[in-house]
Amino acid sequence: MDKYINSFEIQNETFYYYDIKAVIEENKSLKKLPVVLKILLEANLRNANSENEFLEIIKIFEKKERKEISLYPSRVIMQDYTGVSVLVDLASIRDSFKNLGKNVEEVNPKIMVDLVVDHSLDIYTDKEEYSFDSNIEKEYELNKEKYQFIKWAQNSFDKLRVVPPGSGICHQVNLEYLSTILHLKRIEDKNFIYPETLIGTDSHAPMINSLGVLGWKVNETQAKTSILGMPVSLILPQVVGVNIHGKLKEGVTSSDLVLTLTSKLKEYDIKGKLVEFHGEGLRHLTLEDRSTIANMAPEYEAICSFFTIDDKTVDYFNKTRDNEDYAYLLKEYLQRQELFYSDEVLEFDEIIDFDLEELEPAIAGPNKAHSHIKVDELKEQQINKSGSYLKDLDVVVASITSCTTTSNPYLILHAALVAKKAYEFGLHTKEHVKTSFSPGSLAIKEFLKKLDLLKYLEHLGFYISGYACENFGNLEDKYEFDIKDNKLDVCSLTSGNKNFEKRLHPLINYNYLSSPSLVVIYSIVGSTKFDLFEDVISTIDDKDIYLKDLWPSSKEVGDYMSELDYTLYKDIYKDIFKGNEFWQSLEVEDSKNYKWNENSTYIQGSLFYEEKEEDSLNIQGARILAMFDDEISTEQISPMGQIPLYSTSSKYLEQKAVKSFEYNTFGSRKANAELITRGLFEHPKLKNKMVSKEGAYTFDYENNEIVSIYEKSQKFKEIKKPLIVIAGENFGKGEQKEWASKGMNLLGVKAVIAKSFDEKYRKDLISYGVLPLEFIDDDIESLKLKGDENFSFEMDILKVEGKLKAYINRGFDEVQITLKIKIDTSLELKYYKNGGVFPFLFNSFR
Repeated sequence: MDKYINSFEIQNETFYYYDIKAVIEENKSLKKLPVVLKILLEANLRNANSENEFLEIIKIFEKKERKEISLYPSRVIMQDYTGVSVLVDLASIRDSFKNLGKNVEEVNPKIMVDLVVDHSLDIYTDKEEYSFDSNIEKEYELNKEKYQFIKWAQNSFDKLRVVPPGSGICHQVNLEYLSTILHLKRIEDKNFIYPETLIGTDSHAPMINSLGVLGWKVNETQAKTSILGMPVSLILPQVVGVNIHGKLKEGVTSSDLVLTLTSKLKEYDIKGKLVEFHGEGLRHLTLEDRSTIANMAPEYEAICSFFTIDDKTVDYFNKTRDNEDYAYLLKEYLQRQELFYSDEVLEFDEIIDFDLEELEPAIAGPNKAHSHIKVDELKEQQINKSGSYLKDLDVVVASITSCTTTSNPYLILHAALVAKKAYEFGLHTKEHVKTSFSPGSLAIKEFLKKLDLLKYLEHLGFYISGYACENFGNLEDKYEFDIKDNKLDVCSLTSGNKNFEKRLHPLINYNYLSSPSLVVIYSIVGSTKFDLFEDVISTIDDKDIYLKDLWPSSKEVGDYMSELDYTLYKDIYKDIFKGNEFWQSLEVEDSKNYKWNENSTYIQGSLFYEEKEEDSLNIQGARILAMFDDEISTEQISPMGQIPLYSTSSKYLEQKAVKSFEYNTFGSRKANAELITRGLFEHPKLKNKMVSKEGAYTFDYENNEIVSIYEKSQKFKEIKKPLIVIAGENFGKGEQKEWASKGMNLLGVKAVIAKSFDEKYRKDLISYGVLPLEFIDDDIESLKLKGDENFSFEMDILKVEGKLKAYINRGFDEVQITLKIKIDTSLELKYYKNGGVFPFLFNSFR
């Protein structure tokens, strides 16, 4: 296979690469593969371990067989919400290594890991000149211990880079600075290059596909295994080609484009597929336009939306990185590999045509990003209720936020020019509208300042509050009471993404997505009951002002765009890893193992890592921890919402002197294993069949009393008695949540017996050493299970898709049933025998 290694020389330096073009020349049917599949093909062939594996990979791609392949990430990117818990687990594994007398430095990233701290920002102040400083200062105060842990990790782990707080949101910083498009690796004193491939724990990590980098969203378990050197396993995906025609009409922005495209693609079966854009219309879309489209891929349920690298990509990369020599290397490699965009017709599994010239101004919502409506439809809504300060359909939140559109200078300049015209007419934002502006990175702020446009947004109350996804906090008391007392249906407009109900106020019933410019317009109008094209926005000095008077032309925006100085990127990012005075002043101990603060309520480790290597199974006298009905979701198993009062979790926080109004959510404290383990099953609508009350309760038959699930688990851990959970059909359905499986391990659950499992959840249980078993002819009802039974399992040699006998003891009675072992592959069997995926990984490194 070494025969496919080729090289070329640039400025007296030789670069080696795996020549995918040569492979394709020998296998002509590969020539018309979509570019995104050629990137996957190159990686799988480059990492093939044998000639047979090499030939099998070619066969899979030639015939587009839905068989298992691998994604080999060259880099991992994480934000604070998910990244901190990943690092906590790595630190916890180091503790396990120390207890086992092993070298803790074996627990280190094998590939580059970038943690960009800013992700979620609470808006504590608005309409203040110094709202950014106020919000960031509050963030520092609340998150100091989290930041100290991150800084310790930065100093302790190899190949971990941290972008400190106050620098921008992860996918934006990745686009503007961190991504290199090509990955260079030194092998035997030779420079090998290949396409950069990326995985991320944030749903919008695939935004980087706009830069021609294959980016993939993964869960936290996959992120950890990749960090420790394991590829991501996947089934070769189908690729949908979206053929772009024409160009946008005057008055239509790329925000209208992405909202309409999201709605259109939701009409097709895109879920779990790759989307690759092509067609003559691409030349009319800037790289920033493409990033807006790629960022919304989760909303139409694609794995990612991919744009092949072309001259626009190279120009953007060169402008933001200011490195012409590297841009030349980039283009040389891609053209040699036939990975550079061309007009050649490729073979997609399906083609969707999309005409830019047919688009009209659009808004998405209410409450779903793919529910696309035309702006003139809003005027048909009815106002039925009024209060002292507000009425139905009044806008109470208007936010230009980072998740989707603030990556695009055109859209922000457009909105700033709307604000400028509003200022010149003497217009103001309505008093009842809470405004905020959170660009994705420092670049947008610098552009606006240098063009002298930021002041106009600030005039309307759009002060920069931070560089992250915003949580909007409370409204003024008088407005909250007005909404509650009169049951008003009020509105919000943001330029964000799908997270309406999670990031906005629970009293707001109608939440819309729109362009930043329309956010500004509606903040001035103050209501969605308005005909944007016909109604008068305001009358100043007897002059009626309409939308057309505030809306800038493409030429006006273009003139400002031509003045953008892209060299500012170099200044912004030159000290990106250094951080501000706050970050630099954080003192952390220089140690290989983290010294946990037992009083911390946000950062606590867990000893979930346990080494074993067993070919047999022997679980004797296991007690039932809980029994559940059908369709139990991962959110019910491991809730991430508000921590309930009078729960096991709240008692823990109360003991730590945390006030009830500071409990926050499980999600905000997910890096605290002590809390989240107590919070397992604490969902208000979950019912354990062993007790009559809802929530995380069970029955202790030894003491004949109702206790918490956590309390019972700890009691049986102390007496070293195994526990099991029993459930109905489709157990563990819904979104993958690592704690829903890892938490089972920490509760001491050795096996889960269900009528059936969600497939992803079944795999996750095995990853954490918990055995999934399925009933064959029985279930909870047919066995008349009460919860006081003991279960025993034995099997001399564990095997894939095996069956075992289970013995159910009810005092003097014993029932024997047959269960199916839901270990479906030889690799899953190795994971389970080793105690989970992490012990397996470290054992395989020996």
